[in-house]
Amino acid sequence: MDAKGYSRIPRELCYWITFLAEALPLRSVGTFIELLIGAMLTPAGFVTEAYLVVTMRNHWSSYYKWLQKGHWSWLGLSRQFVRLILKVVKQEVIHLVIDDTLTLRASKKAP
Repeated sequence: MDAKGYSRIPRELCYWITFLAEALPLRSVGTFIELLIGAMLTPAGFVTEAYLVVTMRNHWSSYYKWLQKGHWSWLGLSRQFVRLILKVVKQEVIHLVIDDTLTLRASKKAP
């Protein structure tokens, strides 16, 4: 792993990741953490970049299959994220902005 300049992981970040991981099946937690940390270390946060920046345990196709067909709920993870925000951010009003920007693909096989 190329983690130049990252000597310590803040305690709060470890807590947040652990809190989010509670929404996932136990066997998905390692994959989730690898992809999350990889995405945080890349400039754009794409899965391919995350895979390349962190020394992953599995082949690329395993992560693709987990994201596309894994037995985990993105809605459950989203709810857990909202719980985390409500717990951490001590504001009376919280504005949530969802960016629906599409990333164009260059593959002839892409929809």
